[in-house]
Amino acid sequence: MSAPAEHLAAGYARCAQVTREHGTTYYWGARLLPREDRRHVFAVYTLARLADDIVDLAGPDPGPGTAAELDAFEARFREAVAAGTSEDPVLAAVATTVRERAIPDECFTRFFGAMRADLTQRTYETWDDLLGYMDGSAAVIGEMMLPVLHPSVDALAPARSLGLAFQLTNFLRDVGEDLDRGRVYVPQEDLRHFGADPHARVATPEWRALMAFEIERNRRLYREADAGLAALPPASRRCVATARVLYARILERIEAAGYDVFAERARVPTPAKAALAARMVLARDPLRLVGRDRAAERADRGWVSDDDVVLVDADGAAVSTAPKSAVHHDATPLHLAFSCYVVDDAGRLLVTTRAASKPSFPGVVTNTVCGHPHPGEPLDDAVRRRARSELGVEVTDVRLVLPRFRYRALMAGVAENEVCPVFVARAATGATSPDPEEVDDLAWVPWAEFCAEVLAGRLAVSPWCAEQVPLLAALGPDPLAWPAADRTELPPAAVLGHAVEAG
Repeated sequence: MSAPAEHLAAGYARCAQVTREHGTTYYWGARLLPREDRRHVFAVYTLARLADDIVDLAGPDPGPGTAAELDAFEARFREAVAAGTSEDPVLAAVATTVRERAIPDECFTRFFGAMRADLTQRTYETWDDLLGYMDGSAAVIGEMMLPVLHPSVDALAPARSLGLAFQLTNFLRDVGEDLDRGRVYVPQEDLRHFGADPHARVATPEWRALMAFEIERNRRLYREADAGLAALPPASRRCVATARVLYARILERIEAAGYDVFAERARVPTPAKAALAARMVLARDPLRLVGRDRAAERADRGWVSDDDVVLVDADGAAVSTAPKSAVHHDATPLHLAFSCYVVDDAGRLLVTTRAASKPSFPGVVTNTVCGHPHPGEPLDDAVRRRARSELGVEVTDVRLVLPRFRYRALMAGVAENEVCPVFVARAATGATSPDPEEVDDLAWVPWAEFCAEVLAGRLAVSPWCAEQVPLLAALGPDPLAWPAADRTELPPAAVLGHAVEAG
């Protein structure tokens, strides 16, 4: 059964109106599609909007009535899809779109599941936790749009990334509005790491640092989505490219406001949206416009070397290898590393300042040397290799002292996430020859002095060093007398001589 033509036309007209009123970026992008495809974009958007409104308009304390209203709305939607029509013209239009474009039913199961999560879930501990929610609230919207946009090859992953990118942009723009609804969509572990408090509603230095990190994360998602644009036919490509660039420009508005998302909502003016849509229509190749967008810029991380690192699971067992530059980003997977504290016979620690050009924690004061073992390389050999190559220092008496140290730290657009056994070693000679690409400065500092300054908070050091120093201080006042740890306590991937097959 299908809806009468006039009834259906009224439903699609209402969907277009809803999209124009509430989703102007979607609207201006969809305007570049043929009418037949355009109406389907409006229908998918409107379904999502109506469900979202049920949850959002309930305020910070939605009661059982809100859950019942959401359940009733989903039931009406599913009845409309089953029947092919509905007395409600909007649901008749949505049902027609779902049936004509064969949008999988499991997409809607995940979507409504995410909507229900908003009734009870107020915060998300980690980025992975947030991604679990966004699978049903955002990534799935990209999946729903694929049958409408007619990609020539499999574009599922880019479509999901674009849905995630759009929603993360919304989350960063709407922090204040979400607080009013009792929700915080920024991962709690990120807030703790930067010391940022959204409830203060003030763009403090800590808040700005947090937002800079999340915006870089957001831009990575846009870049991942860009990989699917070439798979779309010309009209769909212009549509998606327009929406993608417009949404990404919200991030630039946030930056221009000094990351203050509390004082005023970041918006791209309607004339600017219309102008970009016109440029997309006239552009010979819309991908060039996307490529010039700031979110498409691939920052040169400036890795001195791009050796493979060993990726590990939560238990420290090796799972695969990957190039350093490919895995170090805002969601760096857990991998194997090491830290070493090099001391001389007088008990002085060689303290280094990381080069300002380094992509990860540039310019910070830290312990002597850190790095990643090559796949299959014994950690002791990796320590000697890095001390020699970074500092020109030969070391002896390499001893394991903290076998299971692990940390996670964030800075700019890079997260460090390492299983990082800690060593102490003796300098065979006081001579040094630092590599300027790795080290800006170094100094021999009495361990007692360095330790006291770090513990008192008077010396700002790298996050891993700040966590390691209290643990090392507990081993005794003389680094040369720190007891060697039992090597059987090393995580499995760090067992000497352990070989890892590339994954």
